Amino acid sequence: MCSSRISSVAALGLGMMLLGTTAFAQSTKEITLLTWLGGPDRKVLDSLVIGFEAKHPNLKIKINVVTSQGDARGGMRTALLGGEKPDLLTNTWPAFRQELAEADILRDVTPVWTEKGWDKSLAKTWRDISTTEGSVYGIPYIFGYRSGIWHVPADLTKIGLQAFPTSYDDFLATFDPLRKAGFAEPIAMPAKVYAHAEWFETLLMRTGGPSLVTDLGAHKIAWTDPKVVEALRQYARLFDAKCCGDSRLMYATHWDDAADRIFVERKANFLQIGMWINARAISQYHLKPGTDFALGKFPALGRGFDNASIIDAKEMLATGIGENPEGADLFLDYILSADGANTIAKAGFTTPSANVDASIYDPVAAASVRFVNEGDVRFVLGDMLPGSLVDEYRLALQQFIGNPTDANIKPTLERIEAAAGRAY
Repeated sequence: MCSSRISSVAALGLGMMLLGTTAFAQSTKEITLLTWLGGPDRKVLDSLVIGFEAKHPNLKIKINVVTSQGDARGGMRTALLGGEKPDLLTNTWPAFRQELAEADILRDVTPVWTEKGWDKSLAKTWRDISTTEGSVYGIPYIFGYRSGIWHVPADLTKIGLQAFPTSYDDFLATFDPLRKAGFAEPIAMPAKVYAHAEWFETLLMRTGGPSLVTDLGAHKIAWTDPKVVEALRQYARLFDAKCCGDSRLMYATHWDDAADRIFVERKANFLQIGMWINARAISQYHLKPGTDFALGKFPALGRGFDNASIIDAKEMLATGIGENPEGADLFLDYILSADGANTIAKAGFTTPSANVDASIYDPVAAASVRFVNEGDVRFVLGDMLPGSLVDEYRLALQQFIGNPTDANIKPTLERIEAAAGRAY
């Protein structure tokens, strides 16, 4: 375990001891939920809370929000150390879940899972996603296809294409015609915080396969492995084909800026990012899914892994430091119910709950579910890495963008490998 992670875990553990918390204090009518989520993701939570409280009028959910930009783990740590004692908290990082578990903040809900029959709502693969070292600490309630490419179908029609390109070479070949058609940057590359890694991680999956992602996340192989080199070489091909604006523009671009340039300003064409774009395009841009905007499957490289996908998942974790574990479990059960699952689907998100009415999904959400179901999936690599390593990983990729040459591949990966050597 990395020294910084040990420090975080130790600090969290000490903080909880100093707070004098008891795991199962007397229940109250209030259920406290800690989150960093805003925008469409927060609206989903609000809608779930409204539905839950209507069904359980004697219970109220209080949502406490930490503010952050990019990786919100720091804000969540600060809130917990500052005295927050939530019954539930949202999470999207397997590494952070492990950190919280090691700090004795989380509560194993395995008995609740059996008692409430959640196996009927969630397949084993989804249960495994919220499991750390044999203990189940919560439920995934939203999942996202991260290997999709958002675009406007009319842009492709303008350059003579009737469908999204199916091969990587054909995809790269669209950049020049799109520029000639008046678009300033085919790909709006959000390199301000983390989203520039989206392209690299799917290329890693498509060139080396799911096991490569798993092994790299656990540091069972080195970042300098030839398979990782090949993925970064394919990443460099994007820039060699003049995918983007200059690096200064990319460094100033967050994912929402990139989305605005495509769907509002109409200066760019492609964006790879999570499924929250769907809710944003519907609620903020007022666009029709499948017509005004669409989600293309990441184009094939022909290495045998073209149906594999990178996914994310928002999960709701139960804690042992809150005052209402019974109420928290009722809320988890509601989220997985038909009412909860359909609330999520109506908001434009996809849910792993088997109780969802799939007919609710709009064409874009339905396409993402189909793509995910076509092959193996792996979690976002950046979210699997220890905190100190993920920062160095993303920074190294940012600097690579400034000099995306073959000669810079080895130094970039050596830098990440050195950080990995300190982190595990």
